[in-house]
Amino acid sequence: MDRLETFHHSDPTERSENEQPKGVQLRELIERNYLEMDQSTADMLKLLLEKHGYLSHVEVVFISPEEEPNTGGFFHRVQVDEQTFVPTIFIVSKNQEHMARLKDIRQSSATRTAVMLGIDFSQLSPNLLRQFIIAHELGHASDYVKNYETNPDYQGSDAAEEWNLHYEANLLSMPVPGFDPVDLREELSKFDNLEDFLKANPSLSKTIDIGEIKTKQDLINAQEIAYRTSTYESYADNFAADFLKNNAIKLNITELIDPDRR
Repeated sequence: MDRLETFHHSDPTERSENEQPKGVQLRELIERNYLEMDQSTADMLKLLLEKHGYLSHVEVVFISPEEEPNTGGFFHRVQVDEQTFVPTIFIVSKNQEHMARLKDIRQSSATRTAVMLGIDFSQLSPNLLRQFIIAHELGHASDYVKNYETNPDYQGSDAAEEWNLHYEANLLSMPVPGFDPVDLREELSKFDNLEDFLKANPSLSKTIDIGEIKTKQDLINAQEIAYRTSTYESYADNFAADFLKNNAIKLNITELIDPDRR
C-alpha cells in the first residue's frame, strides 16, 4: 500500500498549499537530529540513508496516532506545482500502545511482517513493527524514485501520474476492487454484517468466494492478504525485510540477531 498501512484519510496531495504538511528532507532530518525522532528511529534512518543515498531528498512528516488511528505510516507524492511532486513518507510518532493495537487489529498484515522477518508472531514487538513500517514506506519511496521519478521514459508530472495509474490498477485486482484494507475496514463498519454489505454491492459476487468468506473479518483478512502480496506491497515489504535483517546487529534488533552470528 501506499499505507501499511496503512486507512481512509484525506489525501495530503489534495490539500491546498497553505494546508500542506511540512516535510523535512531525510538528509536534513538526520543532520539536524530532529527533535521528534526517538533514538531507534534516528539510528535506523541514518543507516538507511547511508545504504540508499538516492533517498536523501525524500521528505518525512511526523504525524500523531490520532491522525492515523489504523496505521503506522504511509507514502505519498506531495504535489508542489503542476510539474513537481515530492516523494514523502508520513510516520506516526512513537507510541507503544498505538503499535500494539495495530498488531491486533491488522493481524493478517502483522503476521505477514513476522513471516518476512523470519520470526514468530509473538516476537514482533511494537517497536520492531514500527521499524518495519517505516522501512516499508521508504521501500515505496525507493520504488517511486528508482522506477518512476528517475525513469527516462517519464517527464515532469508523468512519473506521479504513472505511479497513480499503476497503483489504482493494483487496487482493482483486490477481492473488493478499488479499496486498500483500511478503506475497506471503514466501509464495512457502515454495515451490520457481510450479507448487508454484499446486498449493497452485488457486483462483488464476481470477485469474492462466498464459500471461504463468511464474515466481515474474513473479507478484511482476504483483502489484507491480497494487498500485501501485490506487486507494490511486495516491493516495499522486501525492501524493509532485507534492510532490517541485514542490519539487525548494527540496529540492535535483538529479535532478528542469530546467536550464531554474534
